[in-house]
This record gives sequence, C-alpha cells and structure tokens, in this order.
Amino acid sequence: MNTIIKGKCWTCGDDVTVYQIVSENHWTMERLDGEAMGNWVFESLEDGIAGVEGGFKHMGFDIVVAGRDFGCGSKSVEHPMAALKGAGIKLVVADSVSRYSYRNAINLALPVVICPGISRKVHKNDRLAVDLINGKILNCTTGEETAAAGLGSFAMEILAAGGLLNYVSVRVNENDK
Repeated sequence: MNTIIKGKCWTCGDDVTVYQIVSENHWTMERLDGEAMGNWVFESLEDGIAGVEGGFKHMGFDIVVAGRDFGCGSKSVEHPMAALKGAGIKLVVADSVSRYSYRNAINLALPVVICPGISRKVHKNDRLAVDLINGKILNCTTGEETAAAGLGSFAMEILAAGGLLNYVSVRVNENDK
C-alpha cells in the first residue's frame, strides 16, 4: 500500500453533513454501491453540477480538504464515505471529522487525516502530498508543509487490507490455519 497520497484538492467549509456529501435520495439501499452514489457527490455544494450525473467525479479531484466536523449530521451511515470513494476521492484531510464518518471511512479503506487548521491553508485545486504514517502534509502548490497526526498502525492495517471486512476475513483465515 502506498502510504503517500498525492492529488488535486477540493475544499469545503465547516459542518458539511453526510447529506451534503451525497443526498439521501441517491443512496443505494440493496447494496452499498459507491460507484453509483459517487455520481452525485457534493452536488449541493459545488456550483454547476446539481442534477449532473458524474458532475463532481469528472472534475478530477483526488483529495477533499474540509473544515470542522466533516461528515456530521447522522448516526453511522456508510453511504457518504462509499460515495466519496466512488467519486474518485483517495483521501480526506480535515480540521475534524465526525466520529461516525471517520470510522466508516477507515472501515471502507478511505484514509482520513485530522489536521486542525488545514482548511485555512489549502485552496481548491491545490496539489497535496500527504504521508499517512507520519502525518506530513506538503502543499505542492505553495510549498508549505504542515504537520498532522499520522494514522495509527491498526488503521493502516485496515486500509492495507482494503477495508475492515477484508481485514477481518484475512485474520479469520489466519486463525483457521
């Protein structure tokens, strides 16, 4: 697993709810279909893409940089984090993230790095390089480096396995030997 994620940023402010990440009317209910839901990510927050299937996805963003309490507003729903992955997002960096969204993201193998103040240092279309282990964030556009808390070893194991279900499956199979 590559522990350094690089890409183009999309930015948003504080208190972005799970329903603003992807509207509930686009949640797939029979199975968690991130690809289908990813076609409708951030349509209420990004100008010009409301009602445009794949509107955000086709903009080519890799990283979401958010303010405080990203993914708030609901109990434990996986749909918004799966939708972010389906839209091509490889990483979320935020001042803070709701605990449910943080846990769901890691469980679905979407890394989340917490870095208070990052939303004031990064602008839309900036390019970042983020080291998941040591928390070093380099804004390749401005040259500014910022320190964040890296992800712990357990979160990295879940991410490397491709998500919590894969991690558990591997561990169960190891114990059966």
